[in-house]
Parts: sequence; structure tokens; C-alpha cells
Amino acid sequence: MRNDWRVRAKAVALTAATALTAAAVLGGAAAPKASAATAVSVTVNGTAGLGTIPSGAVGLNTAVYDSNMNDTPIPGLLKAAGINALRYPGGSYSDIYNWQTNVAQGGYDAPNTSFANFMGTAQAAAASPIITVNYGTGTPALAASWVQNANVTNKYGISYWEVGNEVYGNGTYGANWETDAHCQTSSGTPVTVGSEPSQTYGCGPAVYANNVLSYMSAMKAASANAHVCAVLTTPGGWPDNVTNPQTSPLPWNQTVLTALGSKTDCVIVHYYPGGSGAAGMLTDTSDISGIISTLHSEISQYAKVDPTTVPILVTETNSNVDMDTQPNALFAADMYMTWLENGVANVDWWDEHNGPGTNPPSVVDGAQDYGDYGIFSSGGNNSGVTEPAVETPFGPYYGIEMLSKLGGPGDTMVNSTSSNALVRVHAVRRAGGNLDLLIDNEDPGNPYTVNLAYNGFTPAGSPTVFTFANNGNSITSATQSSASSVTVAPYTLTVVQVPGSGGGGVTAPGTPGQPTVSGLSSSTSGNSSGIATLTWPAATPGTYPVADYQVYRQSSGGGSMLVGTTSATTLNLSGLTIGAGYTYDVVAVDSHGNPSLPSPPVTFTVPPPADASCAVHYAISSSWSGGFGAGITVTNRAATAVNGWTLTYSWPDSGEAVQSGWNGTWSQSGSAVTVASAAWNGTIAAAGGSVSVGFNGTDTGQDPAPTVFSLNGTVCANN
Repeated sequence: MRNDWRVRAKAVALTAATALTAAAVLGGAAAPKASAATAVSVTVNGTAGLGTIPSGAVGLNTAVYDSNMNDTPIPGLLKAAGINALRYPGGSYSDIYNWQTNVAQGGYDAPNTSFANFMGTAQAAAASPIITVNYGTGTPALAASWVQNANVTNKYGISYWEVGNEVYGNGTYGANWETDAHCQTSSGTPVTVGSEPSQTYGCGPAVYANNVLSYMSAMKAASANAHVCAVLTTPGGWPDNVTNPQTSPLPWNQTVLTALGSKTDCVIVHYYPGGSGAAGMLTDTSDISGIISTLHSEISQYAKVDPTTVPILVTETNSNVDMDTQPNALFAADMYMTWLENGVANVDWWDEHNGPGTNPPSVVDGAQDYGDYGIFSSGGNNSGVTEPAVETPFGPYYGIEMLSKLGGPGDTMVNSTSSNALVRVHAVRRAGGNLDLLIDNEDPGNPYTVNLAYNGFTPAGSPTVFTFANNGNSITSATQSSASSVTVAPYTLTVVQVPGSGGGGVTAPGTPGQPTVSGLSSSTSGNSSGIATLTWPAATPGTYPVADYQVYRQSSGGGSMLVGTTSATTLNLSGLTIGAGYTYDVVAVDSHGNPSLPSPPVTFTVPPPADASCAVHYAISSSWSGGFGAGITVTNRAATAVNGWTLTYSWPDSGEAVQSGWNGTWSQSGSAVTVASAAWNGTIAAAGGSVSVGFNGTDTGQDPAPTVFSLNGTVCANN
């Protein structure tokens, strides 16, 4: 069955967002004629760990309206692609689906799509289930009974349970594609399920958060090990930071996380970047690190818990461009790895089968695109174009399958850099020490000779090269003699598996555990810098005993610098720059000089000093496509008044800029912003006096808050 519900839901969401385009394509223009391969330099840093690949990391959505969901070939196809997580019951249907009766109120349930049917496929595919319980028309008791059935009666051990799907799409912000029976109409009457108005009331983020707490209590009573996840808006995407005095006086994420507080168990975001065409879509993955940084900041600021302890799951993702062809295969591989390198626990593609899209199919670089969100054909027809036979894989399937050639659960992701932005790279150190490299050539017209350099790794054999070529329908492999270079054709995915090690031919020490940071603080006394202490679990010895631990600081450019060597499992850090972000990992070295794989990284930002003579409160007040508004309040904590003031700060994202401001004279140079007092507000009274300024700004999708504000040259505390 074609998924009309999902297509309609996405269309509403995209209209509201305005920043995404549902059907931008390359229009079938032939790619430029390939030129001679030019050189690209790629460096892999084996000492710069990005964490291990989690189990259940590479996921896929399933849907109860998909009559092919549990077809006989599906488990084998999923295993072959390395897909090891399945989400159920599918998108917006989650908020109308009763798992006990296998009925979706107002929707269609295909035969053989019950929870028991789904679990049969998940178990046959060795995939971890992720369940979205019914928030829209369900109850905490209904959700708890599902947890009881799954984890107690049947002992499935399902870890992640979401409370609702895209709940913010319930009409709170004037766009309604998500059913929510908690909502009211403008006259105060309950909404009619199936014919909800576009603007609803009484069901905003505060109501959702309080209900999540009720769901959490009931579900954890059934199984204490269940992670109960709350839905957040994706930073930089609609309706992130949108407010409304009646329905959402504070932003969704701030409201939900503040209410959950220390009970924040895990969080969910969705990611449909789109872009204005293939080239734009392929660059959108550069926003992912900013999205994660903002989520971590929000979890820390509002929930007041360590964000590294809160799993983040991306339970729906796809592009909205060239969906069944090579550009989306390139996007899929790069997107999954970028999320995982930034520490998410799971990423789930939308979806298994979906059917051809509502827009006329198009030809992309000689290949037929059906506008189908699925990774497998449903055999449907649209505008006179018929899809291939049911279960035929589309391009993104092979993009995901290439990840299984790169690494698997427990393998260590390490930093890699490319000298050409069109050649994206990701690297993984296998448990046995070998190194695998994914090369994503996003140039449709040019091949490249990729020259490979390695730090902390020594090649020792002939690499195996896997290739998914433009418009291919399978992955090919070959062996080459050189580990120092590989040529990649236009619009191809390539995995180079390089035998070798980080040391001699003996067993190296085990990987040190995840470092943690404690004692993180700064002060205005002395040189106004920060201090912290790193601590990590000891590595297990290999052939020889562990002699030392080397602590590396990673740079934003992909390099790493040795900052200390110690025989202990702790290291004190000092001289840290206030407001700066730092990333460290640890390598164990045995008594014969053999290094381990790098530990997972720890990342932190040095906070402003708590003892500062001034404090600043920064808050985004509104957000729209391409822009946002914010207010800043400066408080004078000193015993004497401030007469004439200048406030300075820098944007953390290069796309942020001040467009217009008030209550001061605003200027910007590069990323640095200066606000000088106006003639009438130059005095800030002593011991608690304050002044407020505000501005409207522009952004390119992300608008994270500045980390350091200075008043007349003095660093202020965050308030």
C-alpha cells in the first residue's frame, strides 16, 4: 500500500518549516564528462578516537500500513546491509495505533503487521526493536502493558521506548499532522480525532512533558530497564525555538527538559534536511555537530544533568532530494557516520517500504527516481512510471550496506580529514587493529586520486576495496597492492579495508574506558582560566603490562596533540580558556611501546567564572526560517555602579549574524559582536542593577548560544 498518510504528514511539516523543499531534483541533466583524476589528501588519525559504534546503531523504520513489512526476504536483506535496529509501528501512525488490538484509529493496518509479526522479523534479522508508544490516543497504562508484554512476558529486552512521534506537530504551532487527543479547539472543546484544526490549544510542551512523566512512571514500573524517551524539536529545524504566548510561551525543548529534569532518560529528534538540490543536501550533514552541541547544551542547561549520560536517538531521517538514486545513497552513508561520530546511540532511516511519491517521478543523472522514501520498492505506479519488482533495493540501501564494510558494533571510530570538501571521509579501527576508510565522492563529474596518510597506524598488507558505483545495483570488491592511494570515480562510495596495526605484532593493551571530567571550573582571579580533572577506567593488559597512558587533545581540524603522559588513570588540566570547547581521549601504552586503540572521547566547555562581577542571561525569543530573535540581560554584581558599558561576545556558529538590534549600538566583525551602551542606559546600578538589550539575527540553520560574554573586558557569569 502506498503511504499516503506519511506523504501528507511530511508535506505539512515541510510547508510549516519553509526551509525544506520536498521535491528538489537535479532534473535529469547529464553529469559533466569526467576529467583526469586530481589529487586529494586524506589523513587518518589513529590516536583521535570518536567513540565505538553502538549496538543497534544502524536502524530502519517499519510501518503497520506496509503490507510488505514482514515479507520472507526482508530479514536476509536487512542482515546483508548490516541494519541492526528496527523502529515500529511507524511515524505518525504511532499516535493512533493500539498495540493490543492491532488497530490504528482512522488509519489502515495491513495484514500480518502486528507486534508479534514485527518481532518475528526483528528476531530473524537480529535487529534491536525501538518502539514508539501511542501518546496521541493512548494512555500510560496501554504503554505499560506493552512494556510488560515485551520485556517481562516475552523477555525481548527492548531498551528504547519513545513517547509519541512528532508530537510538536499537533497544532501547537499552527501545523497539525500528528494526532493528539489532549488538544482542544479554539472554543475549548476536545479535538475530533481525524479532523483536527491546524491550530490547537492546551496540548503544548508543558502538557506533553507532564504526560511523559506519567508514561515514564508506568512504563518503568513494568520494566525498570526500559529507556523512556521524550520527543524534542531538532535544533535549527521547525518549530525549534518558536514560541506562542497561548500555546508555548517558552520553546519546546526548554519546557520539556526543564519539566523532566533529572528524570530525563533519553531524547528523540528527527532529521529531514532536504537542501535545495543534491549539492545542498549533501552538505547538510555539516550541521550535525552543531545540532548535537546544541542538544547537549540544552540538556545541561534545562534538565541540569550530564548530557553524556542521556542517549540521543535519531529515529527518523531521510533527505527530500533524489530519494532513490545515487545522491541519496551518498547522503545516507555520510549522514549515518556523522551522527554516530557525534555520539548518538541510533539512527533510523525512513523507511522500509513507502511507495512512489506524490510528485511526478524524475530522472536523476540517467537513473529513475520515484520519489519513494523506502529503501525497497513497493512495486507501485505513479504518473505512468512503475517501480521495479517488490523488494528491489534502491540506492540508499546500498549506501547503508557500505557501512557494514566499514565497521560494526564495538569498533572504534577515529578522526579522518580530507583536503577536498567534495570528498568526505570516515574511518574505523576494527577490534583486531585493522583500519577501514569510507570515501564518499560527492562530485558528480570528477574522479579523484586519494592519497592516504596515517598517524598512529601502520599498514601491513594489501587492502580490499569495496565500491558502490553511480547508478549501481550491487557492491563490487577488488584487492589492490597499495595502501597509500586509491582512485575514486564520480558519485561513488568506496570502502578501503587496510590490514595493519598501531604497533608491533603482539597483542596491544585493551582500549581505556570512557574518560570523565570533574572539578571543571574557572575563576576571575589569577589569569582568568579554567581547570579540570580527567579520569578514566584502566585498560586491560595485552601481551605486556600497561606502562603509561597518553592523553591527547583533539583539534577542530582533525589533528591531536599529546598533552600528558601518566602511569595513573587521572590527569589534571589547567590553563584552559574560558568558553572554549575541549575534546580529549586516552591511549594506553604497554612496557614495549605498543599503543592501544584510543578511548571514546570526552568533550566539555569551560564555564564562565561563578565569582564574576557581572552576569549575563541570553535567551532566544523567536525563530523562523533563516533567522531568530534574542534578548540579553546584563546584571552588575559589583559594589559600585557601571558608568558606560560595552558588551562583547562571539558567535559559535559561522552562519549566525546580527541583523538589527535595540537598546544599544550594535556592530559585528567576523564572528565578534560588540554592543555599546546608549546615551540613556549607560549606567548599571550596583549590587543587582541590570540592563536589557535585544536583536534580530540571521542563521543558516543553527543558532547555538554564545558561551562567553564580557562586560568592559571582564568575563561575566552565565545567569
